[in-house]
Amino acid sequence: MYNVPFYRCFRDMLSAAEQDFPDLLFFADAAGNRRLYGEFCRDIRKAAMRMTGGNVLPAGKRREGDRYVVLSVKDQYRFAVCYFAAVLAGYTVCLLPGGHPVPEGLKGARVLDEEDSAGLLKEDDAADVEDIPFSGFPEPDPDTSCTVAFSSGTSARDKGCLLSQKNLLHDAEYTMQLYHYWKGERLVHILPFWHLFGLIADLIGPLHYGGCLFDPLDKVRFFRALRDFHPDSVNMPPALADTLYMRLAVCSDPAEVSGGCLKKILCAGAALSDKTADGLMKYGIEPCTAYGLTECSPCVAVTPDGEAKEAEGTVGYPIGCVDVRIKDGEITVSGTTVMKGYFGDDELTRKVLKDGRIYTGDTGYFDAEGRLAVVGRKDNLLVFASGRKCIPEKVEKLVSSIPGIREALLSGDSGPGSLVPHLTLVSDRFTEEMRRQVSELMKKEELYPYILTISEERLRRNAMGKVVRRR
Repeated sequence: MYNVPFYRCFRDMLSAAEQDFPDLLFFADAAGNRRLYGEFCRDIRKAAMRMTGGNVLPAGKRREGDRYVVLSVKDQYRFAVCYFAAVLAGYTVCLLPGGHPVPEGLKGARVLDEEDSAGLLKEDDAADVEDIPFSGFPEPDPDTSCTVAFSSGTSARDKGCLLSQKNLLHDAEYTMQLYHYWKGERLVHILPFWHLFGLIADLIGPLHYGGCLFDPLDKVRFFRALRDFHPDSVNMPPALADTLYMRLAVCSDPAEVSGGCLKKILCAGAALSDKTADGLMKYGIEPCTAYGLTECSPCVAVTPDGEAKEAEGTVGYPIGCVDVRIKDGEITVSGTTVMKGYFGDDELTRKVLKDGRIYTGDTGYFDAEGRLAVVGRKDNLLVFASGRKCIPEKVEKLVSSIPGIREALLSGDSGPGSLVPHLTLVSDRFTEEMRRQVSELMKKEELYPYILTISEERLRRNAMGKVVRRR
């Protein structure tokens, strides 16, 4: 277990980063922009002062109608600056997926767009505000909500999770006891900061140790960024890990793909296939996995460094600040990272959060070593005409292990008054032998007869790589 600095609030974390790493590179991008830690921290203070009109407001003294800030900023450096600045200034920051409309309950919130964020950081000596140290800002209540994080899922219902500085800091810090960052570590930033996995793994975590982030600016330039920036690690969705492995497998010089320094990746948001995990390890890249949900800030469990092989098929151990229990097959979580509730939805809060324990909707179990294994979503359960009850993710994993099958999706199609299994396979070279193996497996799983669809196009996914199951 690694030694980790623990901070009471963002103000203290940023103050320590400025003191410990002032001249260390913090952020660079494909356009040639570069910012040191000292510059990043100065920009945060400048933006925070401008957001309050040059006055340092006591904690909780925002006007009631001016309490929330919605960040609609694509530039990742300015997003990071404005996020911390708004929290320092006493706002509650709303994190929305790119292109997501502002929810009804936040119509009166202050919206910061690209132009606004640029204005907060402009160099204008005549209009500049006094630059004060982080210690000059009021000490906040770390248990008060500072962030409303909206899910990137496919549900039409907006679910904003109310999270505090303590929630977010504990999630990063207890995760880092198992998964290590280090001073000067180079990390290609591909996960947007509006998603909690990106905020924790690509921003708050590296700030503790002096990590250096490189932004390729878009996914198209991701592999070029690997070659040019030579990262030590990358946090990514599993779909991108699949692509990384496929590129390595067909390249004569792996360094031309990975940059030559890539030691490990951390995947979350969906399951990482055994095929990809085993393949990456052959190239000296350790594939660690994390499991979590927005309601838990988000990480619940993570694969420790050096244990990827032993932990295969699981999501690692629960982090030290949570208590994970299996109730009727469902994963439940309590601890200091559990949200305060859903924004503007007390009824849904009571349904999901009972006596301080989150009912995740995921099914799972613990292995003999105490690692958590996630089977699938409870609400994805399929009940077919034969009476067979099935968690589709379990069958999909078995089918995807057949050589030549890249992906699988099990759903239910309406037959004559009944639900019949429908298996969609992604393969660019489907053979009769593969068809035979699939049929044998489906018979063994009591899912025969079934409808079979073969496609060469990848399954549809959301922003974090989760397969979109609803048509």
